[in-house]
Amino acid sequence: MSTRISHIPFFDRMLIPDWALFAAATVYALPAAALLIWKPILGIVFVAAPICFLLMSHGPSAVRILVAATFLFMPFSKTIAILPADMAAFVLIAAYVIDLLTHGPAPQGNRLARPFLIYVAVMLVSVAVNGFTDLSARFFLRQVVLLATFLAVAHFGRRVSARNVLILFVLAACANSFVSVTQFLMAGGGIRAFGLAGQGFGDHAMLALIIAVIFFWWTPDIRARLLWGAASLLTLGALAATQTRASVITAGWCLAVALILALRLGRKYRCRTPLKNLVGAAALGLIIVPLLIVYTPVFEGVAERFSRLGWHAAGTVILRKSLWSAALSAFWSYPILGIGAGNFAQVLQWLPGVKFDPVFSLVSGMSTHAVMMSALAETGILGFVSLCYFFGRAVLLAYRHMMASQSISEWPVTESLLIIALAVFGSSFYAGSWFWGSNSYHMAIVFGLIASHGYQPPVLLAGGRSF
Repeated sequence: MSTRISHIPFFDRMLIPDWALFAAATVYALPAAALLIWKPILGIVFVAAPICFLLMSHGPSAVRILVAATFLFMPFSKTIAILPADMAAFVLIAAYVIDLLTHGPAPQGNRLARPFLIYVAVMLVSVAVNGFTDLSARFFLRQVVLLATFLAVAHFGRRVSARNVLILFVLAACANSFVSVTQFLMAGGGIRAFGLAGQGFGDHAMLALIIAVIFFWWTPDIRARLLWGAASLLTLGALAATQTRASVITAGWCLAVALILALRLGRKYRCRTPLKNLVGAAALGLIIVPLLIVYTPVFEGVAERFSRLGWHAAGTVILRKSLWSAALSAFWSYPILGIGAGNFAQVLQWLPGVKFDPVFSLVSGMSTHAVMMSALAETGILGFVSLCYFFGRAVLLAYRHMMASQSISEWPVTESLLIIALAVFGSSFYAGSWFWGSNSYHMAIVFGLIASHGYQPPVLLAGGRSF
């Protein structure tokens, strides 16, 4: 028998005998095994090369690999922090370029491409005006990679299915949540546990919790609802184990908004599923909360960390206040284009006066720890406005698509995309790392899915009713 090579570009008409494929795999496996034993790094590269080549020929699979890779914080080098997510992003971008050359652009338009391009262009101008530094060059290249990743996800969005991507995201988050919760409990609650995903897992768990809860509200099948409820509890426990206060705060107000929208849609289309599931969850909470109270000592560290919130408290809150004060000073001094994208870590070169802040000496060399503050300080009012336009456009598209959906199977998907876009936008004013680290790929993936969905107005039936 022969096997047709149907996925690899330029080879889609090739027929290869099965015995030849088996012989080639055997010949390849022998040096691969030897390298994995004696030279593990070379062995991994040797094994990954054909896999990457196959992924480059099938973009939807490359998107799924990127989602899973964002949950692994395993730098390939100590000097340059290249993560598995970075390698997966490069493969996805290559798949995007190959697909463009072989099949042309996707039929649907990308309504978020122009806002993102405007923001990247403003960053380039700000860097050019202030002069390139090592920091600004690396940061700008990072944004180019994110832009290409976003365009690739939007290109393959219709073929990969937003629902499947969201489910995969929750599954990956649950796997890492099990690891982080186990670490947290074994340490008696005395550590911040992140599992295999690194310190960015707070935002990972927050997004997964939002998705799981929204799917729980909209799922009529009791067995699927139990699975989504278990995923919600597991990711909630992992979020508490990370003790990431900004992520917990973001999850709280986002779920409140999601609940209001779900009840509104349910009332509009006479769907009682969200209300019934909410009542069931409340009843279950009356059982779970007392059990958690019994084990309160495990979560004493979490409660104590949140009790320090406030402008007059010690800890990271007062340090953020110093960073934001320096960011605002940079904005007032350079209001149009800022001090250059990515340059805030060297803000002393532009504003020597901030060194007189006794607290700033403790945080010198750090980022602002807030996306919008970074935009103000590094790209000025032009960057801030263009970023708000990009985020706002994404929220508007997601909202329109959710309101146009008329199927209970689509509502959890469209509402999840909308709430995540709101979470990214809202949290950017007080936290967020949506343009660096593994969290940046989550932003690119979700916004790419929103762009691929686009907005299609409902079809009007007789009598003016929509369908």
